Amino acid sequence: MPPYNARGRENGAKRHRAVLIGVERYTGTRNDLPAVATNLRLMREALTAERTGVLGPEDLVVIPDVVIPDGRVTEGRVTDGPMSESPVTDGAVTDGERSPEAVARGSGGRRVGPLQVRAALSAARDEVTGLLVVYFAGHGIVRPDGSDLNLMFTDSRVTRDRRHPFVDTLSWRDDVMPELRNAGADWVVVILDCCFAGNALGAFSPAAGQNFALLTAAEPGVEIPPGDPRTGTEFTAALHRLLTTSEGEPVTFTRLVAGIRDEMAALKAIDGHPWIPDELRHGDDVVLALATDAEPRPPAPPVTPPQEPPGPRLPQGLSKGPANRPPERRPRGWTRPVLPAFARRLLPAPGRFVNRVTVLVLAGVLVLAGGGLWHFLRSTDDVACASPLQLRVLTDPDLRPTVQKAADAYPKRDSDGCRTVGIDVYDAKAADAVAAFRSSSLWQEPEACPVSGDCPQPQRDVGAQPDIWIPAAGTAWQRATAEGPSDGGTGAAGAGTADTAADAGKSVVDLDRLGSVAYTPMVLGVPDTMSLAQSLQTDDPLGAIISGLEAAQPGAVEILRPDPEATEGALLATDALYAASGAQPASTLERGMAQAMRPMPSTARELMCALADGTRNTLEDRAAVLVPEQTLAQFNLAAGRPGRPACATEALAHRVAHYPSDVPMLDLPFVRVTWDGAERDAEAREAAVRGFYDWLATDPDAQRCFTDDGFRGVGKGGPVDPGDDSVLGSEDNTSAVREQVPATGAGTDVTASLSDTLKDYREALGPGKVLYLLDNSTSMAAERLWEGPGRAKDLVARSMSSLGAGDAYGVWLMAVPKGEAATDAVLFGPHTRATAQRSVAGAEAVAHDARVAKSLKEALGTLRSGRDEEEQPRLLVVVTDGEDFEDVGEAQQTELVAEARGEPLVRIVTVSLRNGACAQGRFGDRLATASGGRCLDPADDIAAELAAEVAKTGTGDAE
Repeated sequence: MPPYNARGRENGAKRHRAVLIGVERYTGTRNDLPAVATNLRLMREALTAERTGVLGPEDLVVIPDVVIPDGRVTEGRVTDGPMSESPVTDGAVTDGERSPEAVARGSGGRRVGPLQVRAALSAARDEVTGLLVVYFAGHGIVRPDGSDLNLMFTDSRVTRDRRHPFVDTLSWRDDVMPELRNAGADWVVVILDCCFAGNALGAFSPAAGQNFALLTAAEPGVEIPPGDPRTGTEFTAALHRLLTTSEGEPVTFTRLVAGIRDEMAALKAIDGHPWIPDELRHGDDVVLALATDAEPRPPAPPVTPPQEPPGPRLPQGLSKGPANRPPERRPRGWTRPVLPAFARRLLPAPGRFVNRVTVLVLAGVLVLAGGGLWHFLRSTDDVACASPLQLRVLTDPDLRPTVQKAADAYPKRDSDGCRTVGIDVYDAKAADAVAAFRSSSLWQEPEACPVSGDCPQPQRDVGAQPDIWIPAAGTAWQRATAEGPSDGGTGAAGAGTADTAADAGKSVVDLDRLGSVAYTPMVLGVPDTMSLAQSLQTDDPLGAIISGLEAAQPGAVEILRPDPEATEGALLATDALYAASGAQPASTLERGMAQAMRPMPSTARELMCALADGTRNTLEDRAAVLVPEQTLAQFNLAAGRPGRPACATEALAHRVAHYPSDVPMLDLPFVRVTWDGAERDAEAREAAVRGFYDWLATDPDAQRCFTDDGFRGVGKGGPVDPGDDSVLGSEDNTSAVREQVPATGAGTDVTASLSDTLKDYREALGPGKVLYLLDNSTSMAAERLWEGPGRAKDLVARSMSSLGAGDAYGVWLMAVPKGEAATDAVLFGPHTRATAQRSVAGAEAVAHDARVAKSLKEALGTLRSGRDEEEQPRLLVVVTDGEDFEDVGEAQQTELVAEARGEPLVRIVTVSLRNGACAQGRFGDRLATASGGRCLDPADDIAAELAAEVAKTGTGDAE
């Protein structure tokens, strides 16, 4: 059938609309985007051009108000005619509605909020019967696993809450797509011009039979440049050209996709990525612009707006009334200027006599006011500030809070007060970061990856390509730059053999170590209630310290450290721990730790927080912990002291630092990262990186960010002794830490040793047993939770990347007739991973309820059967939409929770694809608490967290 045409005769009487959203101004750490104002003008022109446009000016809703080049603005819907000629409507803006900054910069400087945009989308959903176009330009952000694209607005911010990381944003998956899926329009077309726009494709889910097209500025995982304020972003400028210059035939969506890819082919996105716009379409095709030789649009008949009763004030940027109300027209020529409110109050009432003195006085007042306003606007940060250069800093999870604090304090502004450098800080598991740098070309050009996700993908597992890397220790840099095959830390970033991971991609990166920005030694923190010879506090290897401690307290000491895959400090401590064990296998050490605390926390802070929560364990007075000195010092602070972590409690014993001589110092190296093919602003970027390093290493304010958190500052040739204002020098740490740092660690390359330690750690607990219970009921398919990226089958298949040939695992389907047992999608036992993943991909949903209670009981029995070692790790994964899961009665829940506490231990991880099942006291939460497991819901990074949980049980990463 022919493409849908909103200008066609059959569609002329329908309501059409374009909602154009542009967010130029950001109040947090995000850069402003001046090019967005131009983008809105270009899209308005493209959609409403006299001959080629498919919409009329009255069909547009622009959020915020349309931008006029000379600073004039209109409210709500745009006026027709060239934008430079659109007059200001008298009295459209009162002094309480728009700030001087916004007037000076145009409406692009106005705030845009998620409620305002949500209201516009809801109105369009309900009112449009023809063509609906939605366009967004601004910042986009995703979770670490690349899921859940969130559109950012003026006051949007990112928190450290892993369950709810984004505030004042709109989720494409949870907010925008569900809104548009219910639209009554004949056709919906969405265009996203933001970083990570392509990540929206994974949650593209139109309703059955709905005509819906999505065009994204780039492919998934790709960031794009902010654009030129004069010409707009490259993507939107190309859209404008294509939509306004076609000769001979109209521009349909499919033609637009082909054309935009040709236009962008010669350009590169951030860090040298190929710049390839992406799309998905559900339906035939739709016309977005007519040919340039099309008939001009017939003039719209004059319409007298109906009188409306007073009503509630609408969100800023929206007008009352029907979608097709024409804008108010005013004659061209001289127009009355909009005066400030105080000046309007000086004017006499209409029709009153105005003498010359009044006019002269008023003129003088306005001149003075104008001068003051000009001076005010010149002094504001928002005036004429170009988009600052953005630097990305990758760091170790142990360092993230302090590095973030230093980045926020970086005072890089020009003489006008405009920020010239913006800094984004993010962290990744130390093992994943090393593996990603060793196969760095996959960062720029990822290989094709199966639905299982079983392949190295640095963009997914680590994040965007960094400009700066601050690992915890130089040993991470040594491993990342080592030549030849090395394990490099293949975790989620590269499952499989060490050689495979090392050779997965060529090197396209230079890692230039500039120097250290702070120091902290690794220590064994011993509760001060335990006796230990003071002579063992320094200059002895870790093994000797532990032996003395255990001899003084036989059977009363637990040695703990965080996950060595997550932080470099924990890996260095584990290396010394294994070396000190002599002939004792790593498995014995790891099983002892697993019995004390499982799963092992990822960071030193999380480990100390877990100990401080006395309701969850009895280790607060028995555990000696291998953590950085700065973490120990912070948790020693008394209540109310600045720097004391929020999770610290009085239940946690005060700890004394013992300094092992065989654990290297954490020296926080600053590594400049440069990428092949990223020459767009190479000189400016290098200068900005160097400037940030110089400030961190030498500026007293920068160093104070580290010393306030318990780190040791940088001196000539090494760390400096803590000052009186340091956390280390507080009275709470007087007897707990040493003023002078003892010599620690060997100066030789420990790359091979650490790689062997990481491999031994992954093999330590031996083959695991994993059983998946998969809800394949009708509701899973009906709600589109069954198949597709991030859905049930995909989550299970991807998590299998951590299972090896020695592990026993299976997948049971819970939807069966009443009274019957769950069926096998994958028989429980050893498998070839690819075969198991194919079986999961072929599983089908059926028209039965999920038999949750019966399946749980039988699965626990299966995992506990056999003559396996008691310490063998066992994991039960339940994947559900929560509907049948919560149908389990209270009596059955109590019985199953009691059974979950049984022996041998079976950890239960519940994955709920809908919110609610993991709320405190609900069934999923109760099972997790009873078994030491987890409950994951859409607020979590489910794919990454589930893979991590399976990795703690399976041996695939160690093979």
